[in-house]
Amino acid sequence: MKILISAYACETGRGGEGEIGWRVVREIAANHDVWVITRANLRDTHERTFRHEARPERLNFVYYDLPWILRVCKGGKRFFLLYYYMWQLGAGLHARRLMAKQTFDVCHHLTGGMDWMPAGLSLCRAPLLWGPVGSENTHPVMLRKLPLASRLKDRLRVAVRGVMRHADPFVRFSGQRARVVLSHTPETMPVRLSGKMKPYTQTGIENIPQLVRPKTNLARTGALRILYAGELKDWKGALLALKAALKYFERDRHATLTIAGNGPLEPDMRALVNRHPEGHRVVMAGHVPMDRLVTLMGQSDVFLYPSFHHGLATVVLQAMLTGLPVICLEGDATGRIVRQQAGMTVALAMDRDPATDLADAIDTLAGNEDRRQSLARQGQSMAREQYTYASLASGIERAYREIGEGRP
Repeated sequence: MKILISAYACETGRGGEGEIGWRVVREIAANHDVWVITRANLRDTHERTFRHEARPERLNFVYYDLPWILRVCKGGKRFFLLYYYMWQLGAGLHARRLMAKQTFDVCHHLTGGMDWMPAGLSLCRAPLLWGPVGSENTHPVMLRKLPLASRLKDRLRVAVRGVMRHADPFVRFSGQRARVVLSHTPETMPVRLSGKMKPYTQTGIENIPQLVRPKTNLARTGALRILYAGELKDWKGALLALKAALKYFERDRHATLTIAGNGPLEPDMRALVNRHPEGHRVVMAGHVPMDRLVTLMGQSDVFLYPSFHHGLATVVLQAMLTGLPVICLEGDATGRIVRQQAGMTVALAMDRDPATDLADAIDTLAGNEDRRQSLARQGQSMAREQYTYASLASGIERAYREIGEGRP
C-alpha cells in the first residue's frame, strides 16, 4: 500500500513522541511505500541520522513548515498549541497539493496524539486513520491535593479540551473523516466516535544501544540509587518524586536520588533540596542527552515516576527494558502498564499522603532484593514482548488493511 503519514514529531535521539514517530514510520516502510509530512526544521536532523543509519528504500519525507513570521511568533512553547493547530491546517493543504500529483491508499495522522486537536490529513480525499490519540484526566484524589494554581490550570485544561472536542469544526471534521480512530484513552473520547474506535497503546521501545542497554546482572552493588527522568512539571510528578525520596531518606542513610530533566518546577525543587537536611543526596542533573540518560539508567536501581493525567512515556519503557522496577501512581497510563508486574503502583486516597505512600513503596523494594529483581525481570520481559515498535507498527498495518478492505 502507499501511505501518506503526518508526523509533526519525527526524530531519533531525544525520546518522547519524536522517537515514536521515527521508529514507527521506519517499521511501516519495511512493507509499504511511505511518505511522511513533517516539520522542515527536522531535515538536517534526518540527514545527520542517515549518515550512520540505513535509510529504508520505501521511506520518503516531505518537509513543511509555516511562514517564518509565524515560527518567530511561536515563542518557544508559549504559543505551541496555536502554532500546532495552524501547522495541521497548513500541512493538510500541502498534502492536498501532493495528492494532486500522486495517489495514496491511506492517510494516517500519527504523532501529535491529542484527541482535541485536528488532523490536517482529514482535508485529503484518501481514507483517514486517526491516531493513536487520546488524553488523560487527572485522578480526583490527585487533583484535590494539588496547589490552587495547579487545580485551576487543570480545570482550564479540561474545559478547553472539552470545547475543542465538541465545538471546534476542524476537530469534529477530523473525527468524522476518520475511518478508524486508534485511542490510548477510549474512555475520554467523544461518544460519536465509539463505532470506529480501537484501543491502542501509543508508545514503544526498541532494544538498541542509542535508547537502552538492558542489564544482565540486576543485583544492587551498594546503596539504593533512585532515578527520576522527565520534565520538571507538576503533572509529570517531578516535585512529588523529590518529596517521596526525601521522606525515604529519613529511613535510609545512604540512598541517593538523581533527577534528570528541567522545567518550571526546577527553582522550587532546588530550594527544597537546599533547605532539607538530606538534600545533599539529591543530584539535580538538569537536561541530559539520550546517551547520558541511558548511562544513568544503567547505574540506577529504581525508577520513580509518579505522573498523573499522562500517557505512557517512552522513558518508562526505557527504564523497564533496562531492568529498573518502576514506582508510580494508579490512575494514568503508566500505572495501567506497570500495575504490580513491572514495579509498584501506589493507590491514591484522600486520607493518605501520596509522597509517604511512594516512600513506603521505595522502602519495600529497598528491603526486599528478591522482589526488586523479580519485578525488574518481569518489566524487561514485558517491554521486549509487548511494547516493541514492530508490534505497534503491526497493529497500525492491520488498521490499514481494514480500511483498504472497507471493513470499518
